[in-house]
Amino acid sequence: MIRIGEDKDVEQGVKLLEKYRKEFDFGQFKEDNTEYYTGLFKAVAKDRTSIISQDNNEFNGMIMGLKIPNLLNPHLLQMHVLMLWVHPSKRGSSIFYRMHKAFEKEIKDNHKEVKEIIHYSIPETNINFDKLNYKKFQSMHIRKI
Repeated sequence: MIRIGEDKDVEQGVKLLEKYRKEFDFGQFKEDNTEYYTGLFKAVAKDRTSIISQDNNEFNGMIMGLKIPNLLNPHLLQMHVLMLWVHPSKRGSSIFYRMHKAFEKEIKDNHKEVKEIIHYSIPETNINFDKLNYKKFQSMHIRKI
């Protein structure tokens, strides 16, 4: 089932954020961030900017976004995807594309002020953003100092 994240999902949402952190850790995420993750999940649940995939009662995927103004045009709101995660056993299935479709529908229906969605690519994923009509704009590089 694909659905919008809600307050009742905080515990599982925080666990999923921990899985994401462990999988894509570049060394900057060492401490326990449970309190921060709880607040973050509650905020996106309240704003209806998270989409969850679940089988039975277990989460197996999540997209989480945050609305922010465009750097060069403060009147243009963008939805920045903070997290995109699919359980390793479900990768290669249609879960991401179904979550993305639900995410985009929620934005179009209930966040009409948002005009763009920004996804940050993680090299280890095989998501074809071209297939979703995204244009590559920038790459992100991280260096620990």
